[in-house]
Amino acid sequence: MSEIRPKKASLDHVLKYMGVFGGVQGLTMLMGIVRNKLASLFLGTAGFGLMAIYNSITELVQSGSNLGLPIASVQQLSELFESGDDAAITHFVKVVRTWSFWAALLCITLTLALAPFLAHLFFENEPSRIWDIMWLAPMAAMAIVFSGEASILKGLRHLKRVASISAISAVTTLCLTVPFFWAMGLRGILLSLNISTLAVLAVHFMFTLPLFPWRIGFFSRDIFREGLPLLRIGIPYVLAAVVGTGCAMLLQAFLKRESSEETLGLYRVAYTLMVSYAGIAFSAFEADYFPRLSSVNHHREDRNEVINQQIRVGVMVVAPMMLIMLVFMPVILSLLFKDEFLPAADMAVCAVFYTFLRAITVPIGYTALACGHSMRYMVMEAIYDVVSLLLIAYSYHIWGLMGAGIGLSLSALFDLLLISITYGILYQFRMTVETARLAIGQAVMVAISLGVCLLLPPMGKYIVGSLLIILSLTYSYRYLSKESDIIQKIQKKLRR
Repeated sequence: MSEIRPKKASLDHVLKYMGVFGGVQGLTMLMGIVRNKLASLFLGTAGFGLMAIYNSITELVQSGSNLGLPIASVQQLSELFESGDDAAITHFVKVVRTWSFWAALLCITLTLALAPFLAHLFFENEPSRIWDIMWLAPMAAMAIVFSGEASILKGLRHLKRVASISAISAVTTLCLTVPFFWAMGLRGILLSLNISTLAVLAVHFMFTLPLFPWRIGFFSRDIFREGLPLLRIGIPYVLAAVVGTGCAMLLQAFLKRESSEETLGLYRVAYTLMVSYAGIAFSAFEADYFPRLSSVNHHREDRNEVINQQIRVGVMVVAPMMLIMLVFMPVILSLLFKDEFLPAADMAVCAVFYTFLRAITVPIGYTALACGHSMRYMVMEAIYDVVSLLLIAYSYHIWGLMGAGIGLSLSALFDLLLISITYGILYQFRMTVETARLAIGQAVMVAISLGVCLLLPPMGKYIVGSLLIILSLTYSYRYLSKESDIIQKIQKKLRR
């Protein structure tokens, strides 16, 4: 029994925080669903395309100027948390905030400098759009500041506060964006984005300032020197993020030029459904997973066990979600958006393996960062992003929107092969027999469901698909209930 209990306790820890963050992400998704439903009514497909462009530009300048502080500071704060040195923690929070403030100023400068180029890239014949892009600068800068605040909470394991911030921010964003969409249409997008981001920043401060009052050393040379080690960890992460967001931005520019803003809007809707909404499980465990993996980064066997366990839980949670999305995609689209978005269904269905395979690649991919090898992480991410861009663009050129979904799934398969082989060699990562068995079993059900959705008429699809959903849910439930004390306790309470 002594050999089994640590495994159960560890799995319960994963499930506990997946439950906490999964519930929050579920609320976030619900608020996003309502927001997107109303936005689809007030903005249409063109409005979704325009929002996709603005978000891509914001992500590019933000990732290019945040200096990798969110990921680097989490790692450093996690080590200080383990040491229990309160004075060192308080001082390092000041370092993080100071560097976040500098990064925000850099972000504003970068946005203003790139505005003419970005306007030409996306809006070749609309020079007035330069001013629109300049108005993205405050939003991107505020996002950098609240990312720094979030990293403080994550590094010091205040995960319930992180969950509360996510929940409140989701509701706040809904309440502050939709009125502008309704009253101003497309002209209200920029104003709503800036006001909602300011509100999210205020929510972060509401939870962090009681713990650590606001102090920065804007002109302090000592704080400047103390933050330099963060750059050695963070800059490669920045480069990886820039390549990723840059490739995403180029893809959206390609789709707009190849077709129209409406097509870009359809792409964004399908991507939102299969990557953003269906990816709530990844957000649910990433907040807890990276600090936990960092704590065992010097022990190969412990590291492999943490990674394998995260893969098992991720696969067993994500697979049933994917089957439900696959089988009921037209219904989901009709409920969440207007009928003019129904052409996005084919792309969303064909992108199903992208999200499923991420349940495997995401836990493995954090290995390099957890071990402090950020440059290696950057190279791996850059290779994947470039190949993904080429696969999606080529597949779209051949098969249209359905091809974009196929390209996404192929890019995830490439990432799995790349990361498994490379990290298998460099970090001796090994997928256990149990993990492989569970992943293959769920992958087979996803593949069969995909074939059913593409080949059978609607009635046959719903009947066979529903049976596969029940089978997948049963498979996941039996594994998790057998391995987890938490689920066993819930079972006992339900039987009373």
